[in-house]
Amino acid sequence: MRNIMLIAAITLVATLCMAWPTGGPYELRWGSYTNGGTETEPRVSSGGYVLTDNLGHASTVTDSFLTDGTAYKHRPGYRKVEWDEQPPITMVNHNDSLWNTPGFVITWGGEDTTTSDGIGWGIRYYDVEFRRGPAGEWKPWLTNSTFTSGLFGPFVPDTVFEDTVYYFQCRAHDLPGNVEEWPPTWQAWARYNSTTLDWTVYNYDGENYWTISDSIGLNETVTADSANVFLVKNTGTETIDIGIKGSPATGWDLGATRGINRYGLRAYFNDDNTPPLVFDFEDAVLDTGFAWSSATVFGPGGFEIQDADADSVLRTENLWLQLLMPTELTHWTYSQVIRLDLKARVTTP
Repeated sequence: MRNIMLIAAITLVATLCMAWPTGGPYELRWGSYTNGGTETEPRVSSGGYVLTDNLGHASTVTDSFLTDGTAYKHRPGYRKVEWDEQPPITMVNHNDSLWNTPGFVITWGGEDTTTSDGIGWGIRYYDVEFRRGPAGEWKPWLTNSTFTSGLFGPFVPDTVFEDTVYYFQCRAHDLPGNVEEWPPTWQAWARYNSTTLDWTVYNYDGENYWTISDSIGLNETVTADSANVFLVKNTGTETIDIGIKGSPATGWDLGATRGINRYGLRAYFNDDNTPPLVFDFEDAVLDTGFAWSSATVFGPGGFEIQDADADSVLRTENLWLQLLMPTELTHWTYSQVIRLDLKARVTTP
């Protein structure tokens, strides 16, 4: 690179000597570049500035020779580009996993952006693989594909059999040629099963609502007692996990903590006959999407609820709720309706 630049400089001198103005030296000005392909704010690699031409594009300065009467000024300009040495990040979306038809619509996507080297150039291709069963061999489904979704089955790229789990993983190639490594484990799974999920949720009065009849003050906390606990019961043939999502109320937002015009809601699954002594931050219900129960989220229960043939303790869970009233209100009402949505999915095999 140094030799090339030196030759260019010598050629430039030879040309300019034929019309050298009086009174001054040459002034050669180069812009900077970093590498990449987007016209955003310039960056500099860790190695410093590197000379380059303007790649055939107009720039913020002229790419022609100028003179002010005393000196020539050569300003070739630069193209601002991004440095991208890292591969993109992709994921197969884990949406509906249990299908009642022998074909699955699988979706995937990714992002070619890193925090360490700036904005990426973008994704060029995706590779998607599948395997049949947990011990099956990974096989290619799509290679160098620009699609972000596809129909798997019923016969292509593999025959879909009932009660068989199919696993999926993907990787991406970005525009500069960086290739993502295959993930260490599968990213999504799907199974064809003609049966559907069947489950119920109700309190001991056979209702699906909790009525708080007493007046509640600001910044007050109300916990459901044993008369208002909800019973979640699996009546289907699959082991299930429960997800929970809240909603804003009239004039009130829902948040992880209470605040001005903001209430909080906590949920906790267990097999006890009394409410938990403590609800913590991991039990917070939010309105940003379904959060799924685990050993640490929404208490120790709410997941791997066994099918209807299991023991009654294994196929049921108690759901305890706690309401955190706002600290202040600019909108007051004599009554308020708060909605809580529950959703079941098949436990990952």
